[in-house]
Amino acid sequence: MIAAPPPSPPAVETLTIQPANGRWLVTSSDGLFEGVFTDAKSAVQCARAQAETHPGHMLVLGG
Repeated sequence: MIAAPPPSPPAVETLTIQPANGRWLVTSSDGLFEGVFTDAKSAVQCARAQAETHPGHMLVLGG
């Protein structure tokens, strides 16, 4: 009997939040998510919700 390989850990992706021309930009390192927000609080709330929905995502604040 051949043993199944162990499951691979989820890939680590980052969600970056950074200011951009008076707005706040949230982007994922895998290129599958991007959003533009009028305030930092909304950007952080959205990024946090995305990170909680997708295991392996981390939040990064850019400068």
